Amino acid sequence: MKELASICSTVSQSRPAPSAAFLSIPRSFVLALGAFTFFFCCTSRATGAPVGTIDDDVSAGAPTHTNARAVRLSSSEGEVRVVQDGQVIADPAYANLPLFGGSQIITGNDGRAEIQLEDGSVARLSPNSTLTFSVLEKQGTGSKTAIVLNGGLAYFELQPSTADHGLSINYGSASFSASSFSVLRLTIDTPPGELAVFSGNVHLERGDSLQLDVHGGESVTLDAGDQTLYNLAETIQPDSWDSWNADRDQVLNAASAEQTAATGNYPSGVGMSDLDANGNWYDVPGQGYVWSPFDAQAGGAGWDPYGYGRWVSYPGYGYVWNSGYDWGYAPFQCGLWNFYDNFGWGWMPGGGCNPWWGLGGWGYNIGNGPRGYLPPRRPIPGPIRPRPVGGRGLVASNVIPVDRRSAKTANMVQYARPAQPVTIAGHTVQPMRPVAPRPGYERSTAIMANRPAGSYFPSSSHPASSYAGQPGSRPASSFSGARATAPSAASHASYSGGGGGSMGGGGGHAAGGGGGGGGGGGSHK
Repeated sequence: MKELASICSTVSQSRPAPSAAFLSIPRSFVLALGAFTFFFCCTSRATGAPVGTIDDDVSAGAPTHTNARAVRLSSSEGEVRVVQDGQVIADPAYANLPLFGGSQIITGNDGRAEIQLEDGSVARLSPNSTLTFSVLEKQGTGSKTAIVLNGGLAYFELQPSTADHGLSINYGSASFSASSFSVLRLTIDTPPGELAVFSGNVHLERGDSLQLDVHGGESVTLDAGDQTLYNLAETIQPDSWDSWNADRDQVLNAASAEQTAATGNYPSGVGMSDLDANGNWYDVPGQGYVWSPFDAQAGGAGWDPYGYGRWVSYPGYGYVWNSGYDWGYAPFQCGLWNFYDNFGWGWMPGGGCNPWWGLGGWGYNIGNGPRGYLPPRRPIPGPIRPRPVGGRGLVASNVIPVDRRSAKTANMVQYARPAQPVTIAGHTVQPMRPVAPRPGYERSTAIMANRPAGSYFPSSSHPASSYAGQPGSRPASSFSGARATAPSAASHASYSGGGGGSMGGGGGHAAGGGGGGGGGGGSHK
């Protein structure tokens, strides 16, 4: 009760003055309403539930999603499309979209996507690839995940699959799971596909016809005519997209260097690793950990957690908030945003992160706003009206953009890691400092440790262009040929060039095409 009282104490921090109409309401009604509101608010705060209307635009007969899980589309660039239950959710796709069971991610000629799972596993799609989360659900205290690579080339970093937390990757008639932390590349440009294990160990099955363990430094190609046959090699042929995968690892490693004890307290929270590098954590007595983004500090009192992003409509869930900030995943799935007088906005994850989809539906998670603050207005569901999108004429769109930022750009360096203490909820606290990263897998190092002698990553001595025409090269095709709703293989277009890009390097896949190094995108044919 003492903890509950301290959590609920923030309710009185800032409150708009009552109107004359409110003062005319009978006192007994006001007291009853106040008691109900206080109980609901405090119960929500204590359990970490969002304060707001839950699933207010889904009919009473809709499923409750009690076993629902979601993973995060953590990065998206170029032509990337997300399809859910046959409905195009976003085209182009946006980072921080939650992906539920049945979600399909399709990349086009220049599309690249990264998906993060709760246990730290990662899937990355190169251009002209299709991936489906065929199973994504809770099972009691455990979980089950089944991913299908329908076409193209993908990289996976997988935590071990266990009886309680099963995770399998499927392609064609084959499937595999990791028995230790494993890093691998899977390409099915030429069915039935090739699996290369850079690090770790995976168990491969092909129905009842084949059982095979593949170890780090090995690659296996299945036979198209006989399910019992395969070719196991103790080397891995290079692919110039390997450099892009390594670049994405460097980005994640750089973020982990900023880790504080706060995010270390939530090891299974998807998106928590982004917060250290994009804001400051404070350990506030009676509140627990409170995080303040640099964007809020730059925006001042006019900043709004729900002021930048978009509303995206999902089948069975209605409109869901998708934050436009790079860090905007975890702080909008659980916990509470509060406005602290003399300090500003802060996000409090509470004792854990129980996302809204496990509570039955979406609800905004504003605990206490500044004086006069109006909570976000969720769009009213209705027919999706066509509107111009990307110069392609009138197309149906279920994405409603929001941008109420007062400052379009800000020098975040001046807000990073302030040395001075701040006052939050009446307590003077110092910002938390980064701690040494926890011992763990050094992503890019482990990938490179198992490469053949001579270095197959693009470098000054081994440029990516030298790999053109090697195994794994891709035939050209167009993005328009990939079907959004069918789990059919997506064909691949040629890629050439280097250059920069926020998602790192790309490589050439068509025979005779140019290469891309660790720097990023290029021109597409």
